[in-house]
Amino acid sequence: MNEYEFNGKFLYCVRLIKRLYERALADAAAESGLSLPEADVLSFLREYPEFDTARDIALYREVSKAYVSNAVEALTGKGYLTAVRDTRDRRVRRLALTPAAGETAQRLYEGQIRFYDSITRGIPMREVNGMLALLATCAQNVQRAAEEYRIEK
Repeated sequence: MNEYEFNGKFLYCVRLIKRLYERALADAAAESGLSLPEADVLSFLREYPEFDTARDIALYREVSKAYVSNAVEALTGKGYLTAVRDTRDRRVRRLALTPAAGETAQRLYEGQIRFYDSITRGIPMREVNGMLALLATCAQNVQRAAEEYRIEK
């Protein structure tokens, strides 16, 4: 059996990273005149355009469908998103950023970069890239384990 030695409180730090990320995003959102949910949805679609439904966003960001729905409605009203009915399932709306969202999405991205820079401060970039590769492998293992244990997404 492997013995793991974590320096610090691993699960606590994971939660803290999420809270710090949300704070950084909220700050960038305020600079852009957006609410946190609006910034969250806009940033998510910028980074993961293939996950283009409200259900996808709620699932991967671990937020409620109402949180996403309200943000989508506001962003659509601001001209930052389009919502088009899926041709195969009319209940589903496919979301996409509009060109009008470009500058705002870029400012939010810059806020994300400031966050990443703050938590990797003092770590050489090659080590950061190594850590990201390790985390990608861990993420695959987590997904596989969740399927084995039939843990719902």
